[in-house]
Amino acid sequence: MIQIRHIGKSADDLRFFILLDGQHAGGITVHSVKPPRFSYGIAVAPALRRRGAAKAALLLLFEEMKRRGFSQAVVQVAPSNAASLALHASLGFEVTARDERAVTLVRALEARASVCDD
Repeated sequence: MIQIRHIGKSADDLRFFILLDGQHAGGITVHSVKPPRFSYGIAVAPALRRRGAAKAALLLLFEEMKRRGFSQAVVQVAPSNAASLALHASLGFEVTARDERAVTLVRALEARASVCDD
């Protein structure tokens, strides 16, 4: 079971642990907040990749951010990061810009999930 847990020092410090069956599996940091949009970075432990943890955790993050009044997620991915590009495509992101340094993708928030804020 995937959960995210808010670990920021305040409500506006948007850092989360990703938990897989209660064990630390990675993290998400929301690093650009310009309502109605936000962007983020995500990291999953190498041994736990390709098991759906990132996708499930992002769906939880999207629901949390939707509750906070946001309506769009924006992410930039290195053009060479095929795994991240595939992940974001599977989540319904659309490419809005591309150059040699980054692919910019946008997604409207629609996911339904629950968040663990212990």
